[in-house]
Amino acid sequence: MRRLTGLDHLDHEFATTWPTYELDPKTRALLGYAKKLTETPGAVDDADFDALRAAGWDERGIYQANALISFFNFSGRMEAASGLPMDGPQLAEQLVKML
Repeated sequence: MRRLTGLDHLDHEFATTWPTYELDPKTRALLGYAKKLTETPGAVDDADFDALRAAGWDERGIYQANALISFFNFSGRMEAASGLPMDGPQLAEQLVKML
C-alpha cells in the first residue's frame, strides 16, 4: 500500500483507518472493494466490478487485485486457524518464542 499511495509512513493500522485518508478515487475504489471481498465475499457482484472499471481499473488490474486479496485472506485465515500470532509490533518476539 505504501508504494501505491506514495505514503511511506503508513503502518498496519492503515488497514482499518484508510477511509479517513485523502486518497485518489482509483485507490479508494480498490480499498472499498477489498473490504467488501474480505468481509462479505458472497455480496460481491457485477456492480462492484463495474465500479472498479469506472474508477480506472482494467481487467488485468482487477484480476491481480482479486488474486492478492484472496491470497491474503486465505493466508490470514490459515494463520488464525493454526494459532499463529497476528501481525503487529510484537510479531517477531512471539515468533521467536514459538521456535
